[in-house]
Amino acid sequence: MNQTTLFARVEGLFDVGVLGDAHVLVVGCGSGGGNVALQLVMSGIKHLTLVDKDILEPENVIRHVCGAQFLGRPKVDAVAEVLLDRNPSAEVTKLDLDVVRDARTALLVQEADVVVLATDNEPSRWLINELCVRTKTPSCVARVFTRGIGGEVFAYRPGNGGCLACLEGFLQRTTFRSGIREVDLLNEDERQKLYGLGVEEIKDSPGLNIDIAFVTAFHTRFVLDSIARLLPERPKYLSEIPENYLVWGNRPVAPFDRNFQLQRITLTPQAGCKICGMAESNDAI
Repeated sequence: MNQTTLFARVEGLFDVGVLGDAHVLVVGCGSGGGNVALQLVMSGIKHLTLVDKDILEPENVIRHVCGAQFLGRPKVDAVAEVLLDRNPSAEVTKLDLDVVRDARTALLVQEADVVVLATDNEPSRWLINELCVRTKTPSCVARVFTRGIGGEVFAYRPGNGGCLACLEGFLQRTTFRSGIREVDLLNEDERQKLYGLGVEEIKDSPGLNIDIAFVTAFHTRFVLDSIARLLPERPKYLSEIPENYLVWGNRPVAPFDRNFQLQRITLTPQAGCKICGMAESNDAI
């Protein structure tokens, strides 16, 4: 089995060869990041760096790309093995580290062509966003809403759109984001009321795998678009995504009023943003 054989059925529909040289940094290898990494490898991406500090626990298995055989192993090791099983010629670097505390994080972002941001906590998201703005590195972040009712995907495109900090300031004015909060932003009483589970358990309980799968599919597509934007010529049949933010509803639970509801938004840099606004000011100086 070789590279030509692996992609024989899709090469005519999707020019996977031109994507192969991109270096993608995947920050977070949980149910979202692991799935995106797998989809990228199956789309012809050959160079990936996986970053995560957690191990695979029993409660992860029902939504993760890695099954019970990987229990107790670092997620980066488990996901890497799955990726290499799909494409043995892929080059996968595994880093078991905490991105917030490890000094290597800044260099990892700088060396990447595109960053997949798939962590489940705000400090890591803000740090990676700031580093991406500073190094002008495209990034894509996705989040699943509480109970898996839907999710959102956002792409930071340096020089052509706002950053994650711009998005957070803008979200309060959008219809579909009203009243939605992520699982990790709920307080303990709210967690108990919704699920009757402890904080540690509920942290990884955003919904069924099928709920997450819709969001990770959008996430992967945005990553491929970000890679294509860096190439001299776009891959055939990979049309450009004009919008850089979307909100997806899996089912008719407020604020969504029907199944599979979608809102597309083009987010421009927001006036007064302390992250990308400050970076632009520094560039001007």
